[in-house]
Amino acid sequence: MLPLLISAAAIAVAVGIFAYRQPMPSPPPAAKPEEQPPEYLASMDNAELLSLIPELALCRPLEPWPWRDWLHFTNKPDEQFRLRHYIWSRFETQPEPSAVVIPWYGGSKLLLQMGNELSRSFFVIGAFEANEFALLDRLLKPGMVFIDAGANEGIYSLFAALRVGSEGRVLAIEPSARERAVCLANLELNGCTADIIPCALGATDGEAELMLAQGHRSGHNTLGAFAWEGVHEAARQTVPMRSLDSLAEEYGLDRLDVVKMDIEGAETLALRGGTRVFGELRPVVIVEVAPLSLQAQGSSREELLAEFEALEYELYHFDVETAVLTAGTDAQTGENLVAVPKEMASPAGFEPALSP
Repeated sequence: MLPLLISAAAIAVAVGIFAYRQPMPSPPPAAKPEEQPPEYLASMDNAELLSLIPELALCRPLEPWPWRDWLHFTNKPDEQFRLRHYIWSRFETQPEPSAVVIPWYGGSKLLLQMGNELSRSFFVIGAFEANEFALLDRLLKPGMVFIDAGANEGIYSLFAALRVGSEGRVLAIEPSARERAVCLANLELNGCTADIIPCALGATDGEAELMLAQGHRSGHNTLGAFAWEGVHEAARQTVPMRSLDSLAEEYGLDRLDVVKMDIEGAETLALRGGTRVFGELRPVVIVEVAPLSLQAQGSSREELLAEFEALEYELYHFDVETAVLTAGTDAQTGENLVAVPKEMASPAGFEPALSP
């Protein structure tokens, strides 16, 4: 959870710790009959459609995207948007997503599983969590150390690896073998490396049961019950459980600059298992705060925010009108917040990165 925001079935514009105040919008509906694409597209098979995707893919600039501008873009789609959505929806109805490579930032490439929620954000809308990625673009420098907790398909891991370079380090933590394979492929596609760690995060070391969501909702794998409507179990796996403190010791971390944490409700437990990491290494944290997911794992938004307060972190959200990172937890358009060590939240520390 870094800057560029837009979420799959309901894109949220917010960065860092997510404060959930209102339901996120539903994805745009499938093309209406009067908005159907040219007949030549409708007659194409999936292989032919896949060959069109790299050229049609939209990649928005790495800059903050205010909520109102996002709403205008998605509520009044132009012809190209409708074409991309039509193509994506064709793959959404397939039993399994289809792999395709699209151009991404700075000449990099991104492997998508066409038909799942993440591919909808990147292909149809042109960005995923746009504000978060824009923030990371300003924060990450060569030589930095980045942890991607809940790496999924490796989008944040790849973005960070491209910026911290060979002098830096990326640790991608992902319990699902299915998603780790895509994460590794994205890194290899761009000649990047990361430590891909096959475990879930918790308060202590041990084992846990991971529920895998069906392929089109693969971003919702969880250690608790599925929190969102329409997410169904595809399989269960017993996976290793590790604490952040334990991992930091094993991997010899004496520096940690940024953590993105999106682990489907296990965020509170992960903080409790990282008291040394957050107390001594003091990274900036981009974290998901989704009340339903937290409740499914015996926690709450209030508990999670209290953990950050106890660790002496200042919380920020992306302003709904300007997308500027603003002190406070009253984000209205999503469930991401940014946690900054209080000693950094000053003109001499983190504030130069707060404004676009």
